[in-house]
Amino acid sequence: MATQMGSEEGFKATIAEYLESLPTQFCRRVFSNPAACLAIFRLLSTVGKQLVMSMLYLETAIKLQDIYQWAKVEHQPLVRSKVHQLRKLQILAEERGTVSLNPVFREQLRNALTGGGDFSSFGIPFTGSTGNRGVSKKWLASYANDRWEAILHFMVGHSADAEPPSESVRGILRMSRLMEDSEDGMKITNSGFQFLLQDPGSQVWTVLLQYLRLAEMQDMDVVEVLNFMFQLVSLQLGRPYSTEALTRNQQKMLSELCSFGLLYQDNVGAPQFYPTHLITSLSSSGASHSGPSGVDNAAAAASGTGRSAIPTGSKATGELAKPSSQGFIILETNCRMYAYTNSALQVAILNLFVHLVNRFPNFITGALTRDSIRRALMRGITADQIITFLTTHAHPQMQGRTPVLPITVTDQIRLWEQERNRLRPTAAYFYKDFGQKQEYERMFKYAQDIGVIIWASNEKRQLVVTRQGHAKIAELVKSQRANAAKQ
Repeated sequence: MATQMGSEEGFKATIAEYLESLPTQFCRRVFSNPAACLAIFRLLSTVGKQLVMSMLYLETAIKLQDIYQWAKVEHQPLVRSKVHQLRKLQILAEERGTVSLNPVFREQLRNALTGGGDFSSFGIPFTGSTGNRGVSKKWLASYANDRWEAILHFMVGHSADAEPPSESVRGILRMSRLMEDSEDGMKITNSGFQFLLQDPGSQVWTVLLQYLRLAEMQDMDVVEVLNFMFQLVSLQLGRPYSTEALTRNQQKMLSELCSFGLLYQDNVGAPQFYPTHLITSLSSSGASHSGPSGVDNAAAAASGTGRSAIPTGSKATGELAKPSSQGFIILETNCRMYAYTNSALQVAILNLFVHLVNRFPNFITGALTRDSIRRALMRGITADQIITFLTTHAHPQMQGRTPVLPITVTDQIRLWEQERNRLRPTAAYFYKDFGQKQEYERMFKYAQDIGVIIWASNEKRQLVVTRQGHAKIAELVKSQRANAAKQ
């Protein structure tokens, strides 16, 4: 995915890009599901939600200029960008300078908010006997965390006593290029390390996106899978739901998502299943995810009375703001590191690029050494990713500094990387044996103007250009030859 990983909003944008890529008839089928419409609405930014709610009960189209006037002049570019995003998602339809909500989306979102329409899209609660199994919210949280951490342990190569992941889990990790096969088994990739840096919500979105791609490869009905995914996101934590109305594809998806800890089922074929917090919290719009946006911000964005106030106080540019996390790493200028943690998973991640020295029940010491960093670089981990991880998980006492990490340490990490990356292969084309000096100078000037020269020697009349530059030069030579033939 082109969306840099690193924050939850990045994965929300990827979900949006996937929806944008769907044909119109597919979007119409997705929007015919109230649960899907509500889930998509929850994933919108604060301004996007405000725009949708302001037009939800309007039966006629509204002028674009009128929508822009809902915000002050300085905030209108933000409103324009959100309108553009809603149009790309096919939630808004534009015609002759006016916009309106997609009629199918509008009707089903109304049904979702008022309890009308096909309410079975939100899942059918199981009314039979579940037995005295003690499936509580606390138990589900423990079950989900154990399953999820077992996968992360497997990725970093320290599975400990956890149950190894199933073949379907390994297949998705392999297909998503989070891990790859090697002589010693599966190993983590560059993208896999980025995956480990994410919060659990972002990681789950990555898995669901890969499952959608897997469904396409297996010729499954993508809209059916997508609607079931949105249904699961809308379920209530701790409540059992019936599997009676599920299709064969949905039953298969249910079984495979249980392997990730997103769902729990007593056994294969059981008449009920339970959603866990890993999937029910994906569309949460609570304060911890929505960012700083309140009444004052909304009032400041409004440009006059009688207009909808567009809240623009949130600094998050994606769908959701990145939640803050408690840091636990202290780094000294001599590259020594101290980590206050009792998590075996965090210790395993640190072991990817830190030379660990001492380990206590809730405290470890170590150092960033040339060998430990080179070991990480050999696994495809970059210096920037290591620095980002250390910055993100820095102790609160370090977070108040500018910069957060000592400059001597960050410079040293990059120097160790440069030792390994002294030579970088670049695809290029080599031009030589020019018949005339004028021909060489003409081609050299053209390549210089478009900025594709890698190396040149005017004395030897030799030129090295990029692959993209070669294609442009070939077009130039072809046109020149065609003109010469006409003359």
